[in-house]
Amino acid sequence: MTKTARRTDNRDRILKAACALFLKQGFNGTSTREIADKAGVSLGNIYNHFSTKEDLFVSLLKEYEADYFNHDQPLARTLAMTRFPENLEAIGEASKEVVERFSDYILLTYVDVVEFDAKHIGKLFQNMRERYSAVLKANGTGPLREGVDPAGALMMVVWGYFNYFIMEKLFKVQNHYGMKDADVVKLFARVYRRGIEPDKK
Repeated sequence: MTKTARRTDNRDRILKAACALFLKQGFNGTSTREIADKAGVSLGNIYNHFSTKEDLFVSLLKEYEADYFNHDQPLARTLAMTRFPENLEAIGEASKEVVERFSDYILLTYVDVVEFDAKHIGKLFQNMRERYSAVLKANGTGPLREGVDPAGALMMVVWGYFNYFIMEKLFKVQNHYGMKDADVVKLFARVYRRGIEPDKK
């Protein structure tokens, strides 16, 4: 293994070890020594890559963010290839994939909220409306009924699905709607399309 490859391997092992420990023990509950031991590197080796433990935490978030904002991410791919609001069920299924794929990242954002007062996770939410508006423009979504704002509606749909799957997959409150995931996706889509008011006679 070359020196560069070894350095990259060490960095990857440090990030992986830090993630596991931060998720289990929190940021303040994890020492740099514990991270080094779990990664199988010296304590000094950590500081060859990261100036502080917080720098390590921020780098870990950035690694996940780079993947999360990738155009090949399930939700991004779905929004690019299908048209809103015809794609409500597809958005639901993609949201499930994202929550499962990025479970560690989502849980790390809670660590940031609790221990850093949400100091580091702003990128996830910055310019959200602009990103969704760009997607809608690219796939040709037109006006919705009764003056409903398309970007706001899409954000509501995505985060509605996310909240459901976060509860199911990460908070382990399974079957909290009393039905299978696929049926919940259909329920959300039906409500988003038709609303909840009784049919007029």
